[in-house]
Amino acid sequence: MNVKIVTSSIITAFLCLCSDVATAELQDIDTTTQSFSIKLGATRIVYDPASNGTTLTALNPQNYPILLQSEALMEDMTNRAPFMVVPPILRLDPQQQSRLRIVRTGGIFPEDRETMQWICAKGIPPKEDDAWAKSTDGKSSVYKDKVSMNIQLSINSCIKLFVRPTSIKGSPVEAAGKVGWEWQAGKLKGKNNSPFYINIINLNVGGVKVPDAHYIPPFGSYIYNVSGRTGSQVEWKVINDYGGESKIYRATVR
Repeated sequence: MNVKIVTSSIITAFLCLCSDVATAELQDIDTTTQSFSIKLGATRIVYDPASNGTTLTALNPQNYPILLQSEALMEDMTNRAPFMVVPPILRLDPQQQSRLRIVRTGGIFPEDRETMQWICAKGIPPKEDDAWAKSTDGKSSVYKDKVSMNIQLSINSCIKLFVRPTSIKGSPVEAAGKVGWEWQAGKLKGKNNSPFYINIINLNVGGVKVPDAHYIPPFGSYIYNVSGRTGSQVEWKVINDYGGESKIYRATVR
C-alpha cells in the first residue's frame, strides 16, 4: 500500500511576544525575550489505513533544547484518534531534527470516503531547573543562565491527517471544481458531493473575501458566514495533497 506524506511545504507554528528574536549565540537570549517556534516537515499527511505507518519530521530551530510531545486527535480535536505517534515525547537539542512515526492502532474507517484526523506536536521549552535541559554530561545546565526565565510558552502545532482508502479514486483537486454553491437563509452554503475533504482557501463571493475559508467534508456541506447576498459569482481555490494552491475555480451561486 502507498502512503503519501507531503514534504514540499514546511509549516511553521510560531509565537513571538517580543519585537526581535535573538539570533545565533545562546547568550543573546535574555530575560526580556519570550519566543518559541517549532517546524514540522509537512502541512498534511495522506494515510492509507491498510499501511504499516508513515513518518513526519520535526525540527527545533532554537538555540536551546525543547521537549516535543505529540499525539493524534480526531476531527473534533478533543478525543484521541486511533493512531500512535512514536515516540510520544522526546528531547530535541538545539537545531536538531528528528522523525516521528505515525502508526494506526485501531479504528474503523469508511471505505467510500476520507476521514480526517489531526497530528499535533507541542514544543515545551526548558525552565531553569529542568533536569532534562542539562548538558549531555548531566552535570550542569548549560542553558540555565542563557535561556530567558520568561520562556514558559508552549504551542500546539497541528496538521491534518487524511485517512484515504485506496477504494476511492481521483483527488481533492479534481473534485474541487464540482463544489456547488447556494444561498441559504442569507448565508453561503458550499456542497461537496465527492469522497474527499475540500480544503478551501481564498474564497470570494461577489468580489468580497470570505474570512472563514473552512473545509467542506466528504458528501457534506458547510455554511459560510457571509452577511447577506453580496453577489452571484463565487471564486475559490483549494489546497492540494502537497500543500500547494490549486487554480481558481468559478461558479454561479444558486
